[in-house]
Amino acid sequence: MAKPHALVFDLGNVLLPIDLDKTFEAFALLSSRFDAAEIKQLTLQDKLWEGYESGLQSDAEFEAFLIDRLKLTCSTIEFQNAFNALLLTFDEAVCQYIKSLQSSYPLFLLSNTSKIHSDLFLHQSYPNYDLFDAFKRVHLSFEMGLVKPDVSIYQQLVNANHLQNHQIVFFDDNIHNIEAASKFGWQAILIDPKNSLQQIKQHIESLC
Repeated sequence: MAKPHALVFDLGNVLLPIDLDKTFEAFALLSSRFDAAEIKQLTLQDKLWEGYESGLQSDAEFEAFLIDRLKLTCSTIEFQNAFNALLLTFDEAVCQYIKSLQSSYPLFLLSNTSKIHSDLFLHQSYPNYDLFDAFKRVHLSFEMGLVKPDVSIYQQLVNANHLQNHQIVFFDDNIHNIEAASKFGWQAILIDPKNSLQQIKQHIESLC
C-alpha cells in the first residue's frame, strides 16, 4: 500500500499493559455477593462498563450503578482504586518507539476508556514517558459518546482529522474492533498484547 496517511493506535494492551482480572478481583473484595469470576462474567456479559465508557454516565452515576449491581461496600476512593487496578505500567521502550514515529507519520490514539481511567494514565505523576505528546490527537470513547466497534467512532475520527480511510493503519488487540475497522476501510492489525512492540515494529517496517 501507499505510505499511510495516519497511524491509529488503541491504548489498552497495545501501548499500555492492562489486566482486567485485577479489577474484577479488587471489586470482589468489596462485594457482599459476588466473587471475581462472577463479577467478570457479569461485567462482560451485561457490558456493565459500556455506558460509562460511552460518556452516558457521570463518575458518580457509574459508581452508584456498579455499587448496586455488584453489591459493593466502599468509599469513592476505594471504588476508583479498584476500578483502576487493571492499569499496569507503561513500557518505556514502547513509548519511545511510538514517539520516534511522529516524525514520519501522523499518530492518533483511539481508546475505549473512561474518565476515571484517563484521569490516572494522563496525569503527570503517572509514568507514561510523555507518550501522549506524540499524538496529533487523542480520541477517548467517553468524550466521543461512542465505543468501538461502533463504525461511527471510526467515522468520527476520520471526519475530525480530515483523513482518508484507505490510508489509515490501525492497531488494536480486540478482534471485533479490528473486523469493524477493516470493513470501514482501514488496514487493521490485530495485536497480541504479549508481543505488541515487535508486531508494531514489524508492520511499520513493512510500510517503508
